[in-house]
Amino acid sequence: MQTFKTVTRTQTQQVESVHYTEAHKVLENAQKEIAECVFDTDCTGARQYIMLAKIFASLTECYYNNDDSEYIGIAEIMHCFEHLTYYDDCLLFEDCVRNTALTDIELTDYVHLSN
Repeated sequence: MQTFKTVTRTQTQQVESVHYTEAHKVLENAQKEIAECVFDTDCTGARQYIMLAKIFASLTECYYNNDDSEYIGIAEIMHCFEHLTYYDDCLLFEDCVRNTALTDIELTDYVHLSN
């Protein structure tokens, strides 16, 4: 009779990442955008404010749940922008990643947008 063994395998997975300071810049940009946005009774303005608030909340969670690693995966950061719905919302993404290493990232590679 043969006995079973448990074999542990480790695999190295390469993930595109940015330094946590770049992620912090994105977080700061999102915070500035919320501060400049006015919550109004117009449904379009309110929708924009709500999207920014959700993005900021997601970025904050992503940043602080990083397990003290020096690098954060780009896909993790981009997942925070899934609150955007339409192509017109790309401007919010551009404002959040302005002057960061994520400036050249294509939003539509990570988030599905509608017309």
